[in-house]
Amino acid sequence: MNPDDHIIADIRQFNRFYTNILGLLDKHVLNTGYSFTEARVILEIGFLEQCIANQLVDKLDIDRSYMSRIIAKLSKDGLLSKENSALDSRTSLIRLTPEGTAFFNRLNEKSDEQIVRLLQGLSQQEIKELHTSMLLIQKKLEKPEGI
Repeated sequence: MNPDDHIIADIRQFNRFYTNILGLLDKHVLNTGYSFTEARVILEIGFLEQCIANQLVDKLDIDRSYMSRIIAKLSKDGLLSKENSALDSRTSLIRLTPEGTAFFNRLNEKSDEQIVRLLQGLSQQEIKELHTSMLLIQKKLEKPEGI
């Protein structure tokens, strides 16, 4: 079943609204000097603590060569370190450097502050409704593993 044109238009309008409200189209997200994609890579590595590039490619659905350029840039900037995996010498483990961890913590804090500002002026009931709606949207749009 295809949704009506007005439903598609409303969803696209919401996407534009939410993208703008979070400032995701800004050249540098949260005044960090890094793009949204670069910031997401830093956050994912921070949450995972260590990973390989393929995990990031899969999790963020990013082209491998683009991911490689991002990792090279963040490494050059001193935020990431790479070391050969003990299990497979063809694979590099990626983790945040101490500077990268400090940046991750600032980025995380700024992201939290952004959401707090977004919710200012809403009642507890409105915040609860918004939260429930967002969880429902995520649940409905999540694809099962392997699809």
